Amino acid sequence: MSRESNAVEDHLQSAVHLPNYWEILSKAGKRITDNKLRSAGKQYLTGGKSIMLSGGLPNQKPLPIKKIQFTMSDGHEISLSDKEVAHANSYGLSEGITELRDWLLGLHKLEHKPPQLTRKDHPEPFALTITNGITDGIRTCFHILLDEGDSVLMERETYSNTLTLLQLFAASPVAVNTDEDGINAKDLEAIMSSWPEVHPHSKRPRVMYITPACSNPTGYTWSEQNMVNVYKVCRKYDVIIIEDSAYYFLQFGERQRTFQSIDVDGRVIRLDTFSKTIGAGYRLGWISGPSTLTDRYVLSMSQYTAHPCVLSQIMINHILQYWGYETFNKQMIYTSEIYRNNAEILASALDKYLTGLATWSFPRGGMFMWLKINDIADTSVIMREASHAGVSLISGDFFVPEFKPTCYIRLSFSMADMEDIEQGIKIFADVIKAKKKECLCNGTQ
Repeated sequence: MSRESNAVEDHLQSAVHLPNYWEILSKAGKRITDNKLRSAGKQYLTGGKSIMLSGGLPNQKPLPIKKIQFTMSDGHEISLSDKEVAHANSYGLSEGITELRDWLLGLHKLEHKPPQLTRKDHPEPFALTITNGITDGIRTCFHILLDEGDSVLMERETYSNTLTLLQLFAASPVAVNTDEDGINAKDLEAIMSSWPEVHPHSKRPRVMYITPACSNPTGYTWSEQNMVNVYKVCRKYDVIIIEDSAYYFLQFGERQRTFQSIDVDGRVIRLDTFSKTIGAGYRLGWISGPSTLTDRYVLSMSQYTAHPCVLSQIMINHILQYWGYETFNKQMIYTSEIYRNNAEILASALDKYLTGLATWSFPRGGMFMWLKINDIADTSVIMREASHAGVSLISGDFFVPEFKPTCYIRLSFSMADMEDIEQGIKIFADVIKAKKKECLCNGTQ
C-alpha cells in the first residue's frame, strides 16, 4: 500500500467531528419551511388512495401526449407505460422518483463508499435527492448556506457560473492557490488562521466550493493525499465542502477517490449530473450528503422549482435499470475513452503549432485543456481575434474572481473532430503570433 493510501486509510479511522449544521446554515436556510400545499398533496403523488378534491393537478383527458417511446444506442427500445406517461404529464415529488434515488444510492455505495453509510454508528444519516442539474444545485446550496457578505473558499480558477451565482447572492469568492494536485492546504490554513486579523469585520468562510475531478476550466484532478490535507483544514474550521462532480465519470483511466469517500464527519455536499454522460438537455442530476443539509435543499427547491422534470427522471431511470451497475460502468469508461482520444488529438496539434508560444499539461479527464500563453497578459484579445478568424475559445478571465485579465486560455476538445482541431489550432497559433508581433512593434505586451 502506498504512503498516500496509508494516509487516507488512517484518516478514515479518525473520530467523527459532526459539523454545527445550524450555525452553518444561512438565514434563509434556517427560515425555510415545508411547502404546505405540496406536503398536503404528497399522499396522492406517492400513490395513496383518496378521492382527489384538493390539488390543482391537470386532468389527463385533454392533454395531448399519450405515448412515449425511445430507442437506445444499442437498438433497445423503451416504452413508457400509461401510468408513467400520466405521471410525466403531472407533478412529482420535490426529492425525485424513489426508484431512481434508490438506484443512485446503490451506485454511491459501490463507487464512493461514504463513511456515513459504511459506519453503522454514524450520527448523521446520509441522503440523496434528485436535482435540476449542477448549476441549479449550486444555486440552491448557496441559498441555504450563504448570507449577503459571506465569503466562499474556492480554487484559483473555477466554474464561471459559480462566480456569477456568488454575485447574485452578494457573496465574495476567496481564491486559494491551486496546482494540479488541488488547493494548497498550507495556503488554505494560512487564510483561515489569519482571517480574524486580516478581515476583522467579517466572519470566516464556512463554505468551500471545489471541482476536484477534471476541473472546469483546468482539467486538474486532486491527489488523494491533498484531499485529506484540505479536509483536515475544513474540519478544523468547521467548513462545509460543496463537491461539484460534473466531470467525475470522464476521468481517463482509474477514477480518483472523492471527497465524499473520505467524508468522516458528514461535511461534504456532493453534486452529480447526467449532463455529460446521458444528455445535457434533460436537466437532471442529484445531490448527496448529510441529511440535515439535503433536507433543507429539498425544502428550498420545493419553493422555487417545485421538483425535477418527471419525464427526464422516468426516462433516465429506465436507462439505468436496463443497464445495471456493471453496464453503467462500462458505458462511463467508453464515454471517457472518447474524450481521451479527442484530448490526444488536441495535444498533438498543440505540440505541432504552439510549442514555444504556450505551455500546458495533459488533463486527467474532462473536456478541457488549460493553456498559459507566453508573454500575453490579457488573453481576452486573443479570444476576440480568434473569433474573428473563425475559431471559438474562452479566455481565462471568465474563470477567476472579479473576472480579471489573465494569460490563460481554455480549449475544449469535446465536440470538434480531428480535422477541425488541427485547423483550429493552426489558426489559433497564427493569431498569437500576430498579436506578439503587434506588441513588439508597439513596445507593449
